[in-house]
Amino acid sequence: MTEAQIILSHSRESGIVGIASGEQYKWAHTALAESGFQRGKAGAWHLPAGDTGTTVLDLVRCAQRHRTSVHTSSRRFIGDAASDLARQLPGRWEASVEIYSHPAWQEDLVPWIWDGGELGRALQNERIPYAAILTDTVRDTTLLFVERPGSHLDYLVGAFAPEGFEEGYGDPHAPHSIVLPPFPGRAAQALTDRYLPAYDRAVHARRTAAIASALDEIRSEYETWQAMVASGRYSDATPLDADALCTAVEEFLDQSWHRFLPVLDHAPPCSTSAAPPSVRGPRMLRPSPA
Repeated sequence: MTEAQIILSHSRESGIVGIASGEQYKWAHTALAESGFQRGKAGAWHLPAGDTGTTVLDLVRCAQRHRTSVHTSSRRFIGDAASDLARQLPGRWEASVEIYSHPAWQEDLVPWIWDGGELGRALQNERIPYAAILTDTVRDTTLLFVERPGSHLDYLVGAFAPEGFEEGYGDPHAPHSIVLPPFPGRAAQALTDRYLPAYDRAVHARRTAAIASALDEIRSEYETWQAMVASGRYSDATPLDADALCTAVEEFLDQSWHRFLPVLDHAPPCSTSAAPPSVRGPRMLRPSPA
């Protein structure tokens, strides 16, 4: 594969869409600009409305002069696919496109993907030059939607780490991404019936584990502090005088408060339901011929 590529797909709103990829992606940008394409949202390029003078062959010839290869995708523009899926999901979902022209930009995603399945592995081992972000604006759930590597039709969807979880990479509580078909109705059904309930259960389990871990650390530090006070000495047998005792108390309280912060973050959401949530609401999807 060359150091710069242009991936072409079709959008019902923008017509032919070009996406630059590769370590020398700026060469691709130059070829697109010289061929009459205009840069739009998220860095995708498209031909202006009514432009009938530019052909794919013109782009290929121009790209060759700039050491850039041109590839035609077998799929429609991922922004269209994600928007159609978002409209089928219950609640209020928004879709946006992200482009990772340089491979390093894709690598930046890895720590934040909360996934124990195929999507996490694909981000580490496969080239994914673009994706779509699906956001539940009510519940603050954020999903990554990508074309499944090695497939001409299917997609993968998985989650970003929820707020308060810090990085998601390697978390044993992470849900497993699922494969979605190219039909928005069926994809939305799979997401609603299978993935989102599993995601909610994983969030609940992760929050519960964070609370338990914080309380265990506080308990352990309290027992250590109690033993020190009872003995009148530090752990290295140094005598503990009155001033040192006051300092030890302050340090213990400060450390305990710091340890308690995860409880403040995770306990309120957990307290809203005694059991892990299994559904997000009524299973009502918008009608779809797919």
